[in-house]
Amino acid sequence: MNLTILALGSRGDVQPFVALGRALARRGVPLTIATTTDYEALVRGHGLAFAPIVGRISQLMDVELVYAALDAARQPLPLGFARRFVQHVAALLPAIVADCRAAAAQADGLLVSSLGLYPGALLAEAMGLPLLLAHFHPFSATASMPDVSFPALPRWLPLQGSYNRLTHRLARHGLWQLLRGPINQVRRDMLGLPTLAPVAMWQWVERLRPPTLYGYSSLLLPRPPDWDEHHTVTGYWFLDDAPGWTPPAALEAFLAAGPPPVYLSFGSILAGRNPDDVSRLLLNALAATRQRGLISSAWGDLGNISLPPTVLRVESLPHAWLFRRVSAVVTHGGAGTVAAALRAGLPLVVVPFFGDQRLWGERVSALGFGPLPISRAELSAERLAAALNQALHDRGMRARAQALGAQLTAENGAERAAEVVQGWLAHG
Repeated sequence: MNLTILALGSRGDVQPFVALGRALARRGVPLTIATTTDYEALVRGHGLAFAPIVGRISQLMDVELVYAALDAARQPLPLGFARRFVQHVAALLPAIVADCRAAAAQADGLLVSSLGLYPGALLAEAMGLPLLLAHFHPFSATASMPDVSFPALPRWLPLQGSYNRLTHRLARHGLWQLLRGPINQVRRDMLGLPTLAPVAMWQWVERLRPPTLYGYSSLLLPRPPDWDEHHTVTGYWFLDDAPGWTPPAALEAFLAAGPPPVYLSFGSILAGRNPDDVSRLLLNALAATRQRGLISSAWGDLGNISLPPTVLRVESLPHAWLFRRVSAVVTHGGAGTVAAALRAGLPLVVVPFFGDQRLWGERVSALGFGPLPISRAELSAERLAAALNQALHDRGMRARAQALGAQLTAENGAERAAEVVQGWLAHG
């Protein structure tokens, strides 16, 4: 039973599927991971088959759309944002679907990421393939919490459960309806499927309820009691090693030259319009706390200001290796970075920008593994320094993080997910 995994997104969306792919390969399941060419070396380096989708995500991205989304933390989205978003996706969608169809030519089933659901659902219908969905945050409707795109109601307000369920329904249908034009063009011109009017699209999405894996830990966020048996929370899918990787000499020398540094990373795209200002803010916070630091440059968007000898700029590094050598982590709250830091027993300072980042920041704080999250709109060197001091010097916080790390390691979420996938392929 051949499996094709459609893993669209940034590295945090792709790397867990590599961990799952390795677990499936050990079970003898033939599979291909289809993703952008940014991650070909990552996939092939772990002995897995790779299929390309459209090109490099860093080159395909509309940077102005990203900046507008980041600016929305301080001001409303500009008029025309939705129109520009649809135009951008409409130009890419035919190529994405064509590449995904080529990758799935020999597939007996499709496993798709959150973003991979959109081409994946179309191909499952056109090719008659079973579909399995995977998320790294809660996605399905529940009365327990709102969708990650919506704020929680104050606890004193009534109808919490009804509101929470409504947010999931709106989020579930919103993007499909927004993209209905480009999706219908692909359905008609590429896949030979009938186009769908708004009501028909709503009904189609309502019927689209594949079994779903959640690659996060119930230790951090308990499984909602109103989910049915088709929703499986497996634990995190950790990728432990990087074959053939050796740390840069400059990094090894920096680590050996002093106490463990703080690691600071806002992910692949999140520095915004003024990367020099972001870098300067981080440097000021480190200076105020008298800490050495490693600042991740991601795609080179964290500015070009000069750094003091106590701070080193680094590119993408294996978290499993790195987090054994740092004292704390400052992050935007991406699920993968949060999981890796907690597994290493490190306290976290979360600076969420949007979506599930806010959820993970709130959970880290609520469970005592880090200070209160700092929203992008409130981020300053003074606030960050205060949070860093708490994370570094609160012994109870560090002890709780270390205890959780041992539990997360024991979960072995990738193996649990592989067991579910293998059973689904056999009976699906």
